[in-house]
Amino acid sequence: MPTWPTSTKASTSNVDSGSDKPRLARTDIKQNIDNTNAIIDTLHISSPADQNVLVYNASNARFELASQQFQECLLEVSNNVSSTNDTLAIDSKISDTQNLATIDSTGTFTLIDGTYLVWCWTKDGTQSSSAHAISMSSQELVDLTGDSGSPQACLQQAGSPIEDGLVFFGTLIVGSGNRAGPFKMKHFAAFRGGATSGQITNETFLRILKVA
Repeated sequence: MPTWPTSTKASTSNVDSGSDKPRLARTDIKQNIDNTNAIIDTLHISSPADQNVLVYNASNARFELASQQFQECLLEVSNNVSSTNDTLAIDSKISDTQNLATIDSTGTFTLIDGTYLVWCWTKDGTQSSSAHAISMSSQELVDLTGDSGSPQACLQQAGSPIEDGLVFFGTLIVGSGNRAGPFKMKHFAAFRGGATSGQITNETFLRILKVA
């Protein structure tokens, strides 16, 4: 695999004066040829097109052309609620081509270090026959570890009931000294008719866009 020539600069001591003997620069000339070949092998940029970007491919240790695209993922949140103050699992990844999020067996998720814009929205769904009627009062994204080792809200919506549309939007910074995760959604539900568990009639989604 190619190695970028960071520490193999050739000397110019045998070619920087008119009285120098070129035969003494053979080693340096060979080093420059090796460095040039390494650069060519590392930067695979034949036939670039407008709006292309360079993306590093670890499998062959080189930079390759790719179409410019945002790094983002779309997650679907579970609609099964067992208490009025319940943390809900992430059901699935709808899309995550850059592997920003990792979901564990309990439905919590972590994100690679970076700065993110996070949208949470809900859309009306059809209540199943076994579901209890539930009114959602608020939803929030929770860091289960938190700065103090306990769950803390990162982004939240509160107040009016959620019907259909944007729930919250904000910035989330993940990394050392900031949020670390794992993360989960928390729903505050008002159960009707004496029910204590059931399914929310709305589907909830998280769109997570990495911007830095």
